[in-house]
Amino acid sequence: MAIAPQGAPPGTPPNVSPVPLYPHNRVRRHLSELFRLSVPVVIARLGILIMAVVDTIIVGNYDSASLAYLNIAHAPFTSLMVTGIGLLTGVMILTSHSVGRDNLREAGQIWRACFPYALLIGVVFMILTWQSNWLFIVSGLSDDITFHSTRLAMILSIGMPAAMIYITCAFFLEGLQRPLPGMIMMISANVINLALDYTLVYGAFGFPELGAEGAAWTSTVIRWFMALCMLTYLLCMRGHADYGIRDGFSNWWRHSRNARHMGYAAGASQGMETGAFTAMQLFAGRLGVIAAASYGITMTMLALMFMVALGLASATSVRVGIAYGRRDRADMALAGWIGLLTTMAVMLVLSLPVYFFPGQVAQLFSQDATVIAMTAGLLILMPIIFPTDGGQNAAISALRGAGDKWVPTILHLVSYLCIMIPAGYYLTFVRGMGVAGLFWGIVIASLVAVSGLAIRFRIVSNRPIAAYQQ
Repeated sequence: MAIAPQGAPPGTPPNVSPVPLYPHNRVRRHLSELFRLSVPVVIARLGILIMAVVDTIIVGNYDSASLAYLNIAHAPFTSLMVTGIGLLTGVMILTSHSVGRDNLREAGQIWRACFPYALLIGVVFMILTWQSNWLFIVSGLSDDITFHSTRLAMILSIGMPAAMIYITCAFFLEGLQRPLPGMIMMISANVINLALDYTLVYGAFGFPELGAEGAAWTSTVIRWFMALCMLTYLLCMRGHADYGIRDGFSNWWRHSRNARHMGYAAGASQGMETGAFTAMQLFAGRLGVIAAASYGITMTMLALMFMVALGLASATSVRVGIAYGRRDRADMALAGWIGLLTTMAVMLVLSLPVYFFPGQVAQLFSQDATVIAMTAGLLILMPIIFPTDGGQNAAISALRGAGDKWVPTILHLVSYLCIMIPAGYYLTFVRGMGVAGLFWGIVIASLVAVSGLAIRFRIVSNRPIAAYQQ
């Protein structure tokens, strides 16, 4: 059944594009809504990485070798987790489309259909992470690194289903433009993580001294805490009956079809990107413990800032998706461009302290003079990497919000698999640039990605929006 778009005058035929909402001060409105929605999302996304940063700081000050083991163990786990996030992107985007059509029951059905799907993804990825040993062996890592990293990856894998549960619930709430619960949950989790990390890594307050394993167990426990709390909130939140949250999961596979198909493209895209970064982490592992530790610290800073971009990009996707749902093409295009340019500007500003004080930043993560010196030399590249990497994420999120699926995935394939990995390998091992060559490979790939995706959004945003059929 066709549905008349939200904001249309009475008697408007279904699927006829309405007069654009808010014709005056549209740029100001989009900026206001972007930051209103993105600030809680940024805090929630930052919280995910702040936990990793705390792990890196505590374990890095405990022992440089342990930090290298933990960084390598995180590589397959993070790659699969981010792939899962991509596979579940349809929850947020389709929920925002339903909000644009003012169809709350449809929004609730999206979550109920995708929750079992998220559990399935979590279990499959848990098994794959548990079996990371073969990846470390074929990558040519030393027996010592392989042994310790495998043990840590097995511990981390137990938290994979919890991560997928949390992401599904958070994406649903963000699609409803209700991101505050996720922000509050993440702040609480970080407070607990800091205390538990220190306790288990150093063996404080009578607990055993577990080193890097303590940080891995802390991450797993925190992920399950967050998942169960978020699920409880969703089931008990005010207005849950309007969305039919408790109506069960019958026919979930059929009802999740649209979200799954949208997520296949996003999951493939994010999986290829994080898989490419995993390959770069393993390249760093081949250079030795010092290089692996320095690469891990620099990537932690990049990932931390990327979460700011991811929050802005998620807000961009929701804003674009709502305009798409009510078939307002002009507003959709404006939302996308404002999201892209704002994200790049914010990321450039955030890169400046890292650029001007690289040594001081490196000292937060390690007391090893060699690690500090190598890391400081890598951090000066961040004013190039931060804006381009963040911008490509905002652009692809705008494309997802506009219903574009596979072309962004192909662009990611070209940028990160076909360009970044070969360029990083060539510059590192053939040209002898060491770990710096890996980051110059990232620079090249990010520039290609943001340029290609921006051009694609211009093409998509100039097309008429197709009619919606329920």
